Amino acid sequence: MLRLNDSLILERNPASTAAESVRALRVFIRQHLRSSGEGTVIMLTSANEGEGKTLLAANLAVSFAQEGKRVCIIDANLRKPALHKAYGLKNGNGLADYLMGSVEAEAVIRPGSTPGLSIITGGAEPLNPSELLSNERMGQLLSKLKQQFDIVLLDSAGVLSYTDARVLASLTDGAVLVVRYGRTKREAVRKAKQYMDQAGVNVLGIAMNQVK
Repeated sequence: MLRLNDSLILERNPASTAAESVRALRVFIRQHLRSSGEGTVIMLTSANEGEGKTLLAANLAVSFAQEGKRVCIIDANLRKPALHKAYGLKNGNGLADYLMGSVEAEAVIRPGSTPGLSIITGGAEPLNPSELLSNERMGQLLSKLKQQFDIVLLDSAGVLSYTDARVLASLTDGAVLVVRYGRTKREAVRKAKQYMDQAGVNVLGIAMNQVK
């Protein structure tokens, strides 16, 4: 799908094959999620770090917004926050700051360059990411966002690297597992899928990234 140097391909080169691949993923997700009458929370994760899920999540959020949806994307990878880089933003106050009680939700929601898109960066890098993600403020935030947005995307840490994605499982409506062409091992994908099933995640499918 995307290469690392593509950045926001949906804005820079919307007629490209890569951009169309992101749109296809958007359609796939929409077809495989049941509408509950409120916003939908979708998590993008991978088996390990460095497989391109952040860039894919950033472009997917733009794609949903270009479709006319109200979208909020959250950097839930509190160990290595990078979503702000994809959008050309400074990290600033973000999810970790909200979860630690330093600021309220309204202070961390920032507008994106695409109409309808809002962004919550990772913020401060805490010592206890998984504990923060499992506290009640995370659930409260997502409940609030589901009232304000049609789509809430979570960019999570790798499943095999940390427990964070499994901690977030109960708060999501579905997840996409991102794998990197020529790099992600089959056994890693199998194990990641197994862990997500055990955590009760509704795995919608696998997106193969950086296909040559």
